Amino acid sequence: MSLDEKRYRQLLDETFARVDRAFEAVDPDVAEISLSQGALTITFFEKQRLMLTPQPSPRQLWAAFRDRAWHFDWNEERRAWLDDRGQGIDLLDLIERTTREVGSVEVRVQR
Repeated sequence: MSLDEKRYRQLLDETFARVDRAFEAVDPDVAEISLSQGALTITFFEKQRLMLTPQPSPRQLWAAFRDRAWHFDWNEERRAWLDDRGQGIDLLDLIERTTREVGSVEVRVQR
């Protein structure tokens, strides 16, 4: 099932809000969230950034960190953003894992 624009925007808003809430208790010197021009950026100490960027035309959410990039499609059955290459990568798992590995802090994004 293809997402219409309204549902796509609703999913983005919900996802970004859940990610933001997961970082509320994190020391901003370790990891900080910012939202600018529709993109959500998690900036870790040493200025490393994990960026989440909406891509309206294909109704995807793209993530980039260091020299890697992932494209995520919404999977209604699993109610999750999953990578479009079929590797089973869940966006929220990626955020949690990257934060743990880079920031040495545990965050749990509400599912």
